[in-house]
This record gives sequence, structure tokens and C-alpha cells, in this order.
Amino acid sequence: MHDQQRNKLKMYMLVKEFLLASEAITDNWAAFAALFASFTDYITEIFAVAAQQEEDNTGVTKTKALIKTALIAKMLEISEKCRAYASVKDDMEYLGLIKFMKGELQNAADAMLITKSNTLQTHVAPRRDELAVYKLEDSEMSELLALKNQFEAIYTLPESNKKKVAKLTARLKTLYKMADTVVIKMDALLLLSRVQLPDFYEAYRRKRIIGKRPTRTRALQLWVVDDATGLPVAKAKVTVRHKAGTNLVKVVRSTGPKGGMIVASMDAAEYEYEVIYGGYLTSTGSFFVNDGVMTDVVVRLKK
Repeated sequence: MHDQQRNKLKMYMLVKEFLLASEAITDNWAAFAALFASFTDYITEIFAVAAQQEEDNTGVTKTKALIKTALIAKMLEISEKCRAYASVKDDMEYLGLIKFMKGELQNAADAMLITKSNTLQTHVAPRRDELAVYKLEDSEMSELLALKNQFEAIYTLPESNKKKVAKLTARLKTLYKMADTVVIKMDALLLLSRVQLPDFYEAYRRKRIIGKRPTRTRALQLWVVDDATGLPVAKAKVTVRHKAGTNLVKVVRSTGPKGGMIVASMDAAEYEYEVIYGGYLTSTGSFFVNDGVMTDVVVRLKK
């Protein structure tokens, strides 16, 4: 449901509540009862479809994101133990095969993440006995395989789920169209009260005005500072992604002289960020953007 529909639904609810409280007047028109019944039915279905639309739009992608996060964490945990083994053995070739970085895995396409997980399993398997000394347990490899299988099974679902969401969006559009048709008919009927009941009619007309949601000139203002000194960090690379899926929204900016960056337009949702600057540890986190409100985020980089 977009903002225009939310604004209209708010108007529908105000009209509904007003007319429910005005039964003594509306009962005088025989045709009104059927119109009002249809109107309330459409409102009920709009709420139901909008709720399902939101659930289907975010449910699968949230589950996918959780599994992906767990898979990456497990890959990094296993990779760290393998790196320790390769470093002690001075085996640079093996180190290159099993070394994975967090940013690399987070930025990898879904299919590539599956490939990297398979690669890690392939290179760990022949050296399981040697790696056991570095606290690499069989249960960890089993967990890695299970997470990889779960992610492989779900990562294509968000795309197929879009078809279902599209049907719900179309149904929502139809419901609004039918509700508007009924409202126009009620307008014509209630116009009969304009002369004899001017106060009632004017009150009804005020409820029929579609208000606007709050507007904003900025959606996100993010600042990057040195954790120790609090001084701004200019030219830091900031990547912002929609948390529901990296293919939905991606913003890459560099901070200005005062350590800040601004994004003017963003949908209301949960996002994650990654901040990179030479000589500092990479910083990651998440934040929410809400309608009509600017989100202010401060990222403190540690050397």
C-alpha cells in the first residue's frame, strides 16, 4: 500500500465513523443502507489484503536474510580456524583458498554465496583431522551444510513471491476503485441534506477531504566520526542497502568534509549500512526509515 492509498483509507475511516454516528439521519434514505454496507465491506477487505501484501512482501525476505546472516557467520567462523591452521603451516596457497572476508560475503550475489560455501566445504574436508587441533568440530561443518541447504532452498523464493504480491496489489487497486464508486454514490445521496441539514452536510464534506502524510526533505542523514576523537571522517565509503534484499536498494556515497552524507528519498523500511575507510575497522549496522521523519545515524569508526 502506497502513501496515496493510505491517505485515502484514512479518509474512508473518518467517513465511516461519522456516518455510523449519524444513523438517525442516514436511516431516512432507503438506498443508503446497501451503499454503506458495501462501503464497510470494501474497507474490511482493504485492510485484509494490505496486511497480507505486507506479510508476503517481507516474510520470505526476512527469513532469507536471517538464514543468510547465519550462513555468513558460520563461514567466517570456520574460515578463521582454517586461516590459523594455514598461517601456522605457512601454507599461503591454502590460505588463499579458505580466506573469506565479511564484506566479501555480504556483497556476494546469492548464487555466488552458495558457491563460496561449497568451496569452503570442499577445501576443509581433506584436512578435517588436522583442523580438529584448531577446534574445528564436525558439528560446525554439519551446521554449515544445513545452513547452505536452507539458503539454497529459499533464496529464489522472494522472486517468485513477487508474483503473489503483484496479484494482491492489483486486488487492492480494484477495491479502492469500487470503494470510490460507492463513496461517489453516497455523496450524491447525502447532497439531499445540504439545505435542510447544512451542519451535517458540511461535517460530512470535511470528512471527505483526503489529507496528506507528512513530507520530508531528507530521509537519511549519516555521520562518520573517529571513535577516539569524535572528529569527522571525510571521504569514508558508505554503502546502504535495503535489509530485505541487496537487490532492492543500494546507495553508495562518500562522506563530505564534515563527515556526513544525505539521502533525500527512501522508502519506509529497515536498512543496513557498511562504512569503510583506510586505517579503520569496517563498521556495519542497521537503522529504520519512517514516513515523514528523517533518520539520523552516527557511525563511530575504530582504528
